[in-house]
Amino acid sequence: MNGFRFIREKSNFSRNALADRMGVTRQTVTYWEQGIRKPNKKHLEWLANFYGIEEKWFGELSDDDLKILKEKKMYRHYDGDKEYFSFIPEADGWSEISVLCGELEDMIDERYANTIKKKKDFMHYIEKFLQYDGENKACLFDKITVAERGMRDIKSFITLMDTVQWVGTEGSYLKVPFRYEIKTALYAMMIASGQYSIDDIKSMYAMDFEEDGLHIDDEYMNELIEVMRRHWTENKNGEISRIEGIRKKLKKK
Repeated sequence: MNGFRFIREKSNFSRNALADRMGVTRQTVTYWEQGIRKPNKKHLEWLANFYGIEEKWFGELSDDDLKILKEKKMYRHYDGDKEYFSFIPEADGWSEISVLCGELEDMIDERYANTIKKKKDFMHYIEKFLQYDGENKACLFDKITVAERGMRDIKSFITLMDTVQWVGTEGSYLKVPFRYEIKTALYAMMIASGQYSIDDIKSMYAMDFEEDGLHIDDEYMNELIEVMRRHWTENKNGEISRIEGIRKKLKKK
């Protein structure tokens, strides 16, 4: 078994992507994997440093070697939005996810299948969100209004995600903590609305409240809940009064 190919595939790099990273051609990578050529000393040193494993693992591997390699832990990393795996743990450990090298393919296949399903469900939800859900005999104007409002709401969230990307220009590691800032505000608003309790949110989004690594700051969220609940109650009561006033005037006419 060609160790270079095995590690490259497990690390979630295509031939093109790894070739670009190393400053070589895709054909060179193909030659290495097919055994037509071998990486020189400089390339072996680069591979060993990048993946955090001895140079010997990038040559031809026996069945026993492969068995040992499959038992080694690989860790998830990000380069911008690119997810890849190496044998080097995260320096700060805040987003450390590890898996045995031999299990990576099954894990990625399972995640991919789950992601495709979630994407389909999400797109179905978006389509439903943009549809008028009132009476069947709604006029075209109502349908247009609902669709336009829905698209404006969705655009607001897209702009929010663009802001996350902008924050990442200062350092990609800042995007995750900024997402937690956004989530904290969203969860606080959901609770302040009265539809959900704190326990509901913690059950629905349990991973965001785990103490290991970055997580939602409970104290900060509780402060936001109080401010948002007070502000929403005032706005809600004011709007109810306004509509009731309009209805009374219409009745008099």
